[in-house]
Amino acid sequence: MKAVVVHGAKDLRVDELPDPVPGGGEVLIAMEWGGICESDVAYWRHGASGTAVLEHPLVLGHEMAGRVAGTGPGVTGIDLGTPVTVHPATPVGNEPLPERIAGRTNLYPRVRYCGSAAFTPHTDGGFSELKVVRADQIRALPDGVGTDRGALAEPLAVAMHAVGRAADLTGRDVLVNGAGPIGALVVAAAKYAGARTVVAADMAAAPLVIARAMGADSVVDLSAGEELPADVEIVFEASGAAAALGAVLRATARGG
Repeated sequence: MKAVVVHGAKDLRVDELPDPVPGGGEVLIAMEWGGICESDVAYWRHGASGTAVLEHPLVLGHEMAGRVAGTGPGVTGIDLGTPVTVHPATPVGNEPLPERIAGRTNLYPRVRYCGSAAFTPHTDGGFSELKVVRADQIRALPDGVGTDRGALAEPLAVAMHAVGRAADLTGRDVLVNGAGPIGALVVAAAKYAGARTVVAADMAAAPLVIARAMGADSVVDLSAGEELPADVEIVFEASGAAAALGAVLRATARGG
């Protein structure tokens, strides 16, 4: 099979790799779509993403969707051809979480992620023609949702989790600072959650066009000198820019 493999900084190749075979409890997926995350770009640009440094070649990609192409022993109830997306995370170890965060496996102290160099050996991702994952990692896509949109399930889950951690948004005003992929999805998730108005802000004009298409009621072009609204009760900081934090906090209403 062909796969997109990063060998080091600025060294990205399409390699020929052996076709994987599903083992017990595993599913083989014929990949169709993948989303490019900033972590994928970081591995290509720098040979590292945060503290995760490449020590050997890595198949990129953790935003992925395709169709079931085979199943291993012990896997039942999954039809060949089913369109699926993949939960890319696997907790490492079996120590229990503290009671206050019981069940919140996203807060597990050690997690293997598809397309990540955080552990050695690294965990290959899904930018390949075929990918084997555990059966409990797949999520069948609903009727009417193609694999192109299914590849967005992981970043959409980030946005929905953020909105879910906030207060009830029904009838409330929301500001989303940063209209990149995650911010745009937060806009959509906030509107879906019942927000009365959603304002999106960014330093570039192009993302604001997308934010409007995703449901933003108005936008703030910070590069044009426009200012964030004041006294906003619910604010999501999605730019990841340290310099933005002060302005975002000032835009947040007391008690917001």
